[in-house]
Amino acid sequence: MLPHNPDSTTMLELDEVLLRRGDGDVAPRRVLASRRHKRFALLRLEGVTTANDAEALVGSAVGVRRAQLPPAGPAAAYHVDLIGCAVRTTDGDALGTVEDVIVTGSNDVCVVRSGGREVLIPVIADVIASLDTAARTIVVHPLPGLIEP
Repeated sequence: MLPHNPDSTTMLELDEVLLRRGDGDVAPRRVLASRRHKRFALLRLEGVTTANDAEALVGSAVGVRRAQLPPAGPAAAYHVDLIGCAVRTTDGDALGTVEDVIVTGSNDVCVVRSGGREVLIPVIADVIASLDTAARTIVVHPLPGLIEP
């Protein structure tokens, strides 16, 4: 699997993962062994003993239970905690709601939508004025050119 955060070791320390297939079915799988290989986490899962078994899982989303995650830390947030947050500017203008988070090479980007409008907000210190996942709000300092009129 390719983790969102290639520096994270969380996936290598788990006893169980949740596999979500395209049809929405979620199934827990016990992790029998794990190791890092380049940017990937290689997981040996219970019940996956042949190449055909593994092929059937290609394209599945790999998740974990919230309790298995380490605390995000004071200057960090999990993507799942950003989804659904209301976003406004430091001037109070509502931009919309975070609907997705894109992982890029340099920083993550929140996809904020309201009606037919989409704004891409880089998750960097120069743009994020405040982030309160408990209150489900993000306040951004719009750099010139970031938000189209």
